[in-house]
Amino acid sequence: MATKEQNQDSTTSCPPSRERVLLNHKLSSYRDYLQSRYKEPDSTSVTQWPPVSTKTIFKLAMIQKEKIQRGRIDDEFFRLSITGKIDDILLQKTPLDLINIFSEIGDRRNFVLIEGAPGSGKSTLALHICQEWAKGKLFQEFDIAILVRLRDPLIREAITISDLLPCTNKAMANETETAIMSLYGKGVLWVLDGWDELSSDLPRDSIINKLIRPGTSQERPLHKSTMIITSRPSSSAELHPLVSSRVEVLGFTPHELEQYFTECLEGDSQAVQTLLERIRENPVVEGSCYLPLNASIVVNCFLSDNHSLPTSNHGIFISVVQSSLKRYLKEKLRKTIPVGNITSPDSLPSEIRTQTVQMCQLAYHGIEANKATFTDNDLTTLRIPKEISNVGLLQTVPSIISDGRLVYYCFLHLSIQELLAAIHISLMSPKQQISVFQKLFGNPRFSAVFQFYAGITKLRTSRPILSLLPRFLCPVPATVFDLVRKVVKTEKEKGYGKQPLLLSLINCLYEAEDSRLCVFVANLLNHNLDLICTTMNPIDCLSVGYFASVCSNSSNGFTLSLGNCSIGDQGCKFLARGLSKCPNSNNDIPTDEIHIAEIIENTSSISELDLFNNAIGNSGLGTLCEALSTNLSLKTLNLTNCSLTISDDNGAALYQLLDTNNSLEHLDLSKNTVTSCRHIAAGLAVNKTLRTLSLYSCELTDQSIEELSTGLINKIETLHIRGNDSITEDGMKTLARHLTTHCSELTWLYVPYHLRSCIETVFRDANKERKRNGLPEINCIVNFTISGHNLHCV
Repeated sequence: MATKEQNQDSTTSCPPSRERVLLNHKLSSYRDYLQSRYKEPDSTSVTQWPPVSTKTIFKLAMIQKEKIQRGRIDDEFFRLSITGKIDDILLQKTPLDLINIFSEIGDRRNFVLIEGAPGSGKSTLALHICQEWAKGKLFQEFDIAILVRLRDPLIREAITISDLLPCTNKAMANETETAIMSLYGKGVLWVLDGWDELSSDLPRDSIINKLIRPGTSQERPLHKSTMIITSRPSSSAELHPLVSSRVEVLGFTPHELEQYFTECLEGDSQAVQTLLERIRENPVVEGSCYLPLNASIVVNCFLSDNHSLPTSNHGIFISVVQSSLKRYLKEKLRKTIPVGNITSPDSLPSEIRTQTVQMCQLAYHGIEANKATFTDNDLTTLRIPKEISNVGLLQTVPSIISDGRLVYYCFLHLSIQELLAAIHISLMSPKQQISVFQKLFGNPRFSAVFQFYAGITKLRTSRPILSLLPRFLCPVPATVFDLVRKVVKTEKEKGYGKQPLLLSLINCLYEAEDSRLCVFVANLLNHNLDLICTTMNPIDCLSVGYFASVCSNSSNGFTLSLGNCSIGDQGCKFLARGLSKCPNSNNDIPTDEIHIAEIIENTSSISELDLFNNAIGNSGLGTLCEALSTNLSLKTLNLTNCSLTISDDNGAALYQLLDTNNSLEHLDLSKNTVTSCRHIAAGLAVNKTLRTLSLYSCELTDQSIEELSTGLINKIETLHIRGNDSITEDGMKTLARHLTTHCSELTWLYVPYHLRSCIETVFRDANKERKRNGLPEINCIVNFTISGHNLHCV
């Protein structure tokens, strides 16, 4: 008996062979049209932005279903895919070639989701797929490949297949639709670009719904089609149950970035090294170049501005806007005059002043409506002339066929839009500015706009003294302080890993470089910045370090918790750079010689630094210990599970820290690999402040215990060595003999559970001897877990 699925397949089988030949002939003429269209240099945009200097490099990863432990990232390939933003995908990944994106689908529906952060090159990849198909180099199993930009305003009105097809006329669209529908979409590859840019109020009868969700439609007209859809990860959750596989577009690694710059600069190795040096001087630029779009912007700034680079995040995009205006003046108006400062329209030449103000107005309108594309009607409503697209920032893109004529719409890149909107807001009165941000608070793009605004204005709007008073004395929300208070209050109510707006606020404070606001926020946080489980990229680390350093005036110290934040070695470096901006620091170090040790050594702001579950590695450990060696405030350092290997060859950093640091009281090295304790012991022997040392589950052996014993002559009070199953009774006897005359303050010793039967015997005589020598008794604790309860045997 035939199954329901078999019956369905029989009723939707393809037409007889003669009819199929006819249909394929109709598709053949359309295929010829598409191939010629895709082979054009820029078939989807009349204007090019930003100017691209080289061919695009695509790096892809197949996303697996297995989750990865946040922060514990041992796989280098995966670690380099983490940016620290909301669009991070914390699932296992494997490298993937573009030609193999359909390889793991099997018998499932051919529906591939390609995800990537803004600026990673998703749209460029979508066009590249169609261009390579047209050249006969990729996916030749498909008769036609149709690229649909979902940001197109007319997509919302598309009801039939013909409404989606790029054609020379309506007749071609209708004929092609008939052929596609008759074949139930077989042999058709749909490339739908920009799910995150699709109108949120899409009608239920939209053809896009029938394409993406065939199960919700009784017709199932295109169930044999193959689809690729692109989206930023933060907007694609509803697609996950529908797709057969997920692919991520990754950013550049440092090596790939150098390759990219080499190609951009036509193999000029000296220019490449100069550019890389300029980037390393500037942590903001260095932290943003992993995205191909940002790398493209930076290299163009380098080429056009006499090898100089912007110094801030907003500066990167301001340089793009000013470069576009300069090009417009020179190429369109034949004038070579200074552009001025776009954040102050009065300083702009009269020839571009009005257009710039109008562009900022248009951008703000897009933020309010959460849209990136604009039609002629939008421009008319805002009384903005269509000629504004001549300036070059707006991409004029051909839309799909509508009533037999070609229609164009304007696309303003999201980051440029957010910058221009911030400029528009900054030109309002102080009261209006705060009112606008209060209104935009729930807007998904609030954070980005506010960060640009912070960089432009330095958050120096009207700040009456009343804004510093308690809320019951100043009930009217009228200043930046009120807005900041609202952000902090909202984020504090969330759980671990769910505070992106708080991290965005910290980034804003770095952009603004406003110590007064930093202290204000620190007071709201009770001098405890807890970002546990919040994935952080290098720029976040830079901002957090700056924030912590500025709060050094607090007499109570400052607690910084960064556990499970996926920081890594690069993050440590940027954290240190942020700390170096402390206004009380005595450093005066040239930026081209920046090293962490030189930056932090005189910074005194943090009392607790919690970095557990971050893959710092030995390089990060070395620079961090060197940096903290002369620190005067740090009391607790947690390096649990940080991918460290402490041996004879690379343990010197810990010795330096213990030898020179005069404040550290608690050091946790648990769940790292310790193959030798010689350097740790040498450091303990000279250290005068350490009270607690934890070496839980560090693969210690009897040899490690013997080495460690030689250093236990200081005032340490608590020692953790439990979880080390290679330690034997002999090792414990060695430790006990040493402790009969040393470690006058040691009272708590946490020992491995498997030695529970011999501990009492081993330390009974040792404690008697300690008592005769005037030393306190040692409490040996065996810690183990039964049914979720911790049991302590003393």
